[in-house]
Amino acid sequence: MKLIRSGYGEFVPVIENGKILYGGYQNSLGAKGVSQFFRDRSCVVTAFTNVYFYLFHRDRKIDIDIYNEYQYYFYRRIRPLINGVSTVGRLDRRLELVRDDMGIELKSKRLSENTLIRRPLGKKIAFIEEALAYDSPPILINWISNDIRVMRHHGLCITELNKVKGKHEVVVSSWGKPYKFYLEDFNKQFRDYSGLIYFSER
Repeated sequence: MKLIRSGYGEFVPVIENGKILYGGYQNSLGAKGVSQFFRDRSCVVTAFTNVYFYLFHRDRKIDIDIYNEYQYYFYRRIRPLINGVSTVGRLDRRLELVRDDMGIELKSKRLSENTLIRRPLGKKIAFIEEALAYDSPPILINWISNDIRVMRHHGLCITELNKVKGKHEVVVSSWGKPYKFYLEDFNKQFRDYSGLIYFSER
């Protein structure tokens, strides 16, 4: 199962130096004067920028400079802290400013867990499937990941969920590239916090 406009290697087509990226990447905020410290903590800003372009700029290639204008705007509204954008709840609350500024209708749905509250794997799979069925890329935020390196203190977009050899493989967009991992492997490792959120127009 995948986003309608997301074949493998395709997602939000950001153009940089003639190359098509698989969504944007947070380090490009350096061109807007954002320090390396806060660029390193802006992964969720990039994830939401990808969501915005996917939902509202369909079938359009985006130059990296245009992408960065929007990414910097979202950076200033979402405002990553010293620990980045730590939860899907905080992201959703900060996006109220974006909803008001841009006059866009964004309904959100969230699913999160911590060390005390664990969600069954089946519920997470159903949540991701629901988001993809709405053709909306879900954002996954995670604090600790000792086994799945791409998810170590990171936030990104899921673009596909595939059944492979009895497991559920997700394809994600991170740093302008596609990565894969199995939800079963991700779910069994120790995590302080992880959360999923997706958006749809009201």
